[in-house]
Amino acid sequence: MIPDDILNIKEAANFLRIPVSTIYKLAQDGKIPAVKVGKHWRFLKKDLQLLFVQKGKEHSQIPENK
Repeated sequence: MIPDDILNIKEAANFLRIPVSTIYKLAQDGKIPAVKVGKHWRFLKKDLQLLFVQKGKEHSQIPENK
């Protein structure tokens, strides 16, 4: 595993382009894959990419009301 594959909370927020506070809440609620090491959250970049793809597929399968 390359060190760049492991993101801290600020890097994860930048990667997903959302506020750090949102990442923190999602991680605490178990809505995004993360590991807490002591006081610090860590994220695997590939997990965030996979989550993004999966959520995108779920969203595209929702039928639109016409």
